[in-house]
Amino acid sequence: MFRCTECNIEYTNCPDFCECGNDTFEEFFEEEIEEEEYEEPVVRPKKKKKAPKLTEEELEELEEEMLDRKKALITIGISLFISLILIFCPPHMQKKSEKVREQAKAANVKIPDVNSYWDNTVAYHSRKNDAYYALPILNKEFGSISTELREYLKKVGNEFYLRWEPSLVKGSGECKVTFTIDKEGNIDKKYAKITERSNNESLDDSVLMLLSKLNTFDIPPSDYKGERIIIAFKKDETGVSKVYFPY
Repeated sequence: MFRCTECNIEYTNCPDFCECGNDTFEEFFEEEIEEEEYEEPVVRPKKKKKAPKLTEEELEELEEEMLDRKKALITIGISLFISLILIFCPPHMQKKSEKVREQAKAANVKIPDVNSYWDNTVAYHSRKNDAYYALPILNKEFGSISTELREYLKKVGNEFYLRWEPSLVKGSGECKVTFTIDKEGNIDKKYAKITERSNNESLDDSVLMLLSKLNTFDIPPSDYKGERIIIAFKKDETGVSKVYFPY
């Protein structure tokens, strides 16, 4: 850089004459201004405020308050759950639930003594005056009964099958029972008998439990005249169980 000695005008290149007419110049150099190094501000972590120490009474009050909140939340949750059941559970499902509760209650029936159900009377030819044993056995007439009555018996047998609990039976054996059904579809408990024991106490007890719980079926068709019905319960050595009408 060049500066005029008279008027101090600066030039990048040295001219022959300055604007003022002077022809003398002095050369100078610009000083480099060093940029100041930028220093990032130091951020000091804030000191955490220490929680004030609570007295025992204040701690007890805090615990009671938390407990009350939990109880309130549980109460609200139960109320919402019940509301959802009432909203989304149709009436027939509620009735079904009531029926299940009734069945569960009935399941607690005490098992009667097997001897009270055991048919240990003498043979039929010596009991001609016994009205019950004078009734024919329906199983022997399967080939001649109506389709409607045959389907009815299948439903009865299926109900026994669904309600029987062979898992309670230890070992194997076969047990047979006889019973009659009245016009209203009820089993006549007076005539429900075990006609063939299995010599397996757990099997006999499971059948007695079933007879104690089963009470009512659909109303039988008109051609059912109160004949005796025989149903067999069998569990073999392999654990396979079945309920069937023996002939």
